Amino acid sequence: MCGCAKDIAIKITGIYENGDTDVHYDYCENLDDGRGFTAGIAGFCSGTGDGWMVIEEYKRLTGSYGEFESMASTLEKYATDGSDSTSGIEDYCSAWEKLGKSDKDFQQAQDNIRDQLYYDPAEQASNTLGARLDVTQGQLFDTAIQHGAGDDADGMQALITNTNKSFSSDQSGDSGNTLNVNGHKVDEIVWLKKFIEVRTADLKNPKEKDNQGGNYWAQTTYRTESYSYIIDQKDGTLCGCAKDIAIKITGVYENSDTDVHYSYCEMLPDGRGFTAGIAGFCTGTGDAWMVIEEYKRIAGSYGDFQSMTTTLKKYADDGDESSDGIENYCSVWKDLGKSDKNFQQAQDNIRDQLYYDPAEQASNKLGLQLDVTQGQLFDTAIEHGAGDDADGMQALIGYTNESFDSDQPGDSGSILNINGHKVDEIVWLKKFIEIRTDDLKHPKEKDNQGGDYWAQTIYRTESYSFIIDQKEYMWTISVKILDTDRKEMAILEH
Repeated sequence: MCGCAKDIAIKITGIYENGDTDVHYDYCENLDDGRGFTAGIAGFCSGTGDGWMVIEEYKRLTGSYGEFESMASTLEKYATDGSDSTSGIEDYCSAWEKLGKSDKDFQQAQDNIRDQLYYDPAEQASNTLGARLDVTQGQLFDTAIQHGAGDDADGMQALITNTNKSFSSDQSGDSGNTLNVNGHKVDEIVWLKKFIEVRTADLKNPKEKDNQGGNYWAQTTYRTESYSYIIDQKDGTLCGCAKDIAIKITGVYENSDTDVHYSYCEMLPDGRGFTAGIAGFCTGTGDAWMVIEEYKRIAGSYGDFQSMTTTLKKYADDGDESSDGIENYCSVWKDLGKSDKNFQQAQDNIRDQLYYDPAEQASNKLGLQLDVTQGQLFDTAIEHGAGDDADGMQALIGYTNESFDSDQPGDSGSILNINGHKVDEIVWLKKFIEIRTDDLKHPKEKDNQGGDYWAQTIYRTESYSFIIDQKEYMWTISVKILDTDRKEMAILEH
């Protein structure tokens, strides 16, 4: 889940937490619940440690504790000790409210810690399950916020485990996505309905003593009832996602169109064996074998690849381009790619694992907020690789960061902390594009220098510069780009 789908999930949870969809960065009060001051968008507490995490993150972004400077030592002690005391931090709420109203760095610090503690664990759990629907990921996020993301008896992980235990046979459905649960094929919406049932029972009868007071949890079953309503409306996708747009943009440069080429397969004279699928998975480099292994995990068997598996694994391990013994490889790949949803999902999963997820992790580490920046990192990971070799995405990020030795203001509304300097995100992206363009013209790795091919692909960076010039920083329904012939075209999410 990404882009506006994430925003919708956060707003849904906001209704249950605060009674509205506003983002309450400046909220702060003492609830007398043994947790000290409760504040901000996720009820960060001075006595439980997460309030201090926000303040530490704020210092990382800005270089100082700001309004909290005089209280920092006391706040750290209370966080470490789990103390609900407010002695010595009487001005805590006034400082929090002041910064929360207008300080973009403090708001970003809250966003970052909310994601670290709740959204990211929910997303990781979703990825482990193989869940693809926004409604499932949104429910896991809401669960993490209310129950915690851990594996205590009422925690999100425990509820997932209890849900999984209930499946002892295949369970079909029409969601379009199948999970592998205890070796059984379970439709994602069937799984989600069971999870909601398990969570609702836990809300009515929580197991942890701290959650049993005042029958409060039992009064919040509207959180699961609302998601059941979303399922009934068949709103599995909460909105058009920026991720889909980013993938389609890269698809234009990889395949000259926005179609998803699950069934593509051919032998290219590049020493990598057969090249196939949505991200050019190769038999001689290991990633094609990863797709086939993922397919087995989802479907329970290798299917029509069964007779070739020993040879395919050997070629993957040895980095061997040979086609001996796998002559029928492309015919199998094409047949499965055309109609087998499990095989298509396997390709999506490995593409994300190798390219999209590393780009997103790099984005999170930098503190990026704009879809255009995250899209450029994904496109870079696809073409250059996500690693830190001299031409890789991580190396290019490193070169970009090294170029900043002072604050660089801008009007994007997002500020990055680069080498202790405040750098506008679009200023950073323009520098990254400049460095990537130079790398495309003069790649450092010998394997990337052949035939001047990379130099012919600078339309990939020119197009993103075009998007920046149009100020289309955030993507919802569509975005205008330049195609491989430098002609304008619109990328539609649906």
